[in-house]
Amino acid sequence: MAITTLDGVIAGFQPQKPLTKVGIATAAVGAMRGHTLWYAAGNPGAAAANAAGVNGAAVTGNAVQGQVPRTDPVSGSAYLGRFSLNASTAGTMVLIDRLWNNSGLNVTSTTAQAIASPATLPSRDGNGATDGAAVMAAIEWSATGGAGTPTVTLTYTDQDGNTGATGTVTGVTTPPVGTFEIFTLAAGDTGIRAPTSFIQSATRTSGTMHLVLFRILAQVEVSSANIANAVDALTSGMPRLYDGTVPQLVWFPSVTTATNFTGTYIETHG
Repeated sequence: MAITTLDGVIAGFQPQKPLTKVGIATAAVGAMRGHTLWYAAGNPGAAAANAAGVNGAAVTGNAVQGQVPRTDPVSGSAYLGRFSLNASTAGTMVLIDRLWNNSGLNVTSTTAQAIASPATLPSRDGNGATDGAAVMAAIEWSATGGAGTPTVTLTYTDQDGNTGATGTVTGVTTPPVGTFEIFTLAAGDTGIRAPTSFIQSATRTSGTMHLVLFRILAQVEVSSANIANAVDALTSGMPRLYDGTVPQLVWFPSVTTATNFTGTYIETHG
């Protein structure tokens, strides 16, 4: 049964999960450019780069390496209860659900790289379905990239099943590990059901990159260094955490200074 009252929120609170990451250096600050803590040491521990291949694989479960630890409820539904963060520099931390990822993209190719992605995403889009509502895409770097600032175009099927839509992102030169370059979507689109092709206008020279599909769950703004902030079940809109959710942290910095993070993550079940 869904939680419908504040008493239900309080009764369903689960034990908090501590979040700590240290010394995260980011690429040049820019629009649609974040930095994932997926590969950073701390708590949760760092993930290894996936080896799903160009056609990718869904990401689901409660024990995925690198995710914020969580467990599906035995019965009922899970929601975000509280998400707090302190950082040594100003910026915004976004909590996402990692839905799908791939590997094996050619960083030097300037021709189209076809992606025969799985028939369906996990049932964790914005509506708890597989249609791609509110699903976004990003290039994630697991090994430092080389020089090159291409326009990267992703061709995809949109949330309504229309094929041939395109999204773009301008790459940053020499992206460090964790750089998370988010695609803008075609006019009128609100999500990605399936990626179909990936092409760069110029080489990225070197490094290892992946395509990630994700849904935003919540965000916390750190307006000044070492001034903590939080959202709770009320101020976050209490987003639903569908079974198999894989929470991941993505930082949007205001400076490139190495940053330390502490925080907490709490769910409520009912």
